[in-house]
Amino acid sequence: MSANYEAEQKALKESLVQLKADIEMQNDKTTNVSEFVEKVRRYTEIRELTPAIVNEFIDYIMVSKKQMIDGKTIYPIDIYYSGIGIIDAPSAEEYEDMFQERLKQKHSDF
Repeated sequence: MSANYEAEQKALKESLVQLKADIEMQNDKTTNVSEFVEKVRRYTEIRELTPAIVNEFIDYIMVSKKQMIDGKTIYPIDIYYSGIGIIDAPSAEEYEDMFQERLKQKHSDF
């Protein structure tokens, strides 16, 4: 019985270490997002994109190998933002679909 208790205690201690690490990682992510939002608030009306602004917001840009899509040469890029990494933004087609859905909702409200 003592062996089961000790094994359970060991497993719980290991689990506690992992949970603390997970909480710390989430706290770091929250802090990074909060800092990014504060940066965004400072630049609500950017009239000119300067190197200083780009350096403050972007860690790096990764350009992938070229692809042929619908007969067009495309170079996919990933922008890694400071402190938060890649932001998964909708594609142009997804934006259009969301816009059309919103228009339908507005028309049905009237």
